[in-house]
Amino acid sequence: MKILIVSGFLGAGKTTFIKELIRRSGTKPVVLENEYGENSIDARELKREDGSDKKPEILEFMEGCVCCTMKDTFVNSVLTVFAGLSPEYLIVEPTGVGRLSNIISNLKPILHDNISLLKPVVVLSPRSYMNNIREWPELYRDQVAFAQTVIFSKCENDPPEVIEQTTAQIREINPGAEIIDRHYSEMDDEWWRALMEVDAAEAEVEETESGKDDFTQITINNGRLSNPAELILLLEDCMRGELGHIARAKGTVPVGGETVRFDLADSLYAITGSPEEANQCVFIGEALDKAAICSRMGSSLEKESLSFGMPVQKQDRTASVFKRMR
Repeated sequence: MKILIVSGFLGAGKTTFIKELIRRSGTKPVVLENEYGENSIDARELKREDGSDKKPEILEFMEGCVCCTMKDTFVNSVLTVFAGLSPEYLIVEPTGVGRLSNIISNLKPILHDNISLLKPVVVLSPRSYMNNIREWPELYRDQVAFAQTVIFSKCENDPPEVIEQTTAQIREINPGAEIIDRHYSEMDDEWWRALMEVDAAEAEVEETESGKDDFTQITINNGRLSNPAELILLLEDCMRGELGHIARAKGTVPVGGETVRFDLADSLYAITGSPEEANQCVFIGEALDKAAICSRMGSSLEKESLSFGMPVQKQDRTASVFKRMR
């Protein structure tokens, strides 16, 4: 079994990249999603991939971060996938606040002739690179430093100087990385296949403390808005910091007579129609005003409708941690 780690900060576009990787490489991997809290939004997005013969097997690793507090259960889950499903490929998508160095370190003891690690990937947006590394330097530098392939996303309309500046700064942190300094959709099929074939180079990694990053999340399962203007104003306030330091927000929610999907990351947001019937929204960041977010989403602070994620470095649950998507 070959393991590919696809890392990247919150909202970098990891799930979209994995969908394209599956399509372009022609593989049918098992995908292990390290969902943040109890949300299943990204896993459902992967499950909708077209072509039934190419649909990946999606497993959700719930209730903890695979890089630190849940590392032992994560490794056991990988071994369970190997023994029970015996896939040729396993793609691991960590939560956006996971430390890549710790994930690699956690996997090292189980690597042998039948389980190997492919070159770890980090997906990042050049437009938001400077802002993210300034706000969360330890976390962001770790993801860049220990990737062996750095892939640019959301850069189709970025000016050349932004691409060049980002490339140069990544080189300072990780001189040996392969940097794809254009949007990954431009790469040929040979490059996509190589992502699933080239083994990782030996890297010196040691497990580190999670640091001072204090991310929490709130998942709302019964929100409802009366009109699109309410959702637009909510997302604008999220970007202005009115509801806390929100790094990522996404979900599907009834608005008036239809269900819409919203995505907020990198100081941008999008609202589209959604084929999903599920009503679930997640907000991730620091110092979240949970009561205000719930109120604005037409929900309330009721246990049955919400789940609250503990800060990443403090979360320490040992219950069942992954489930298969049906």
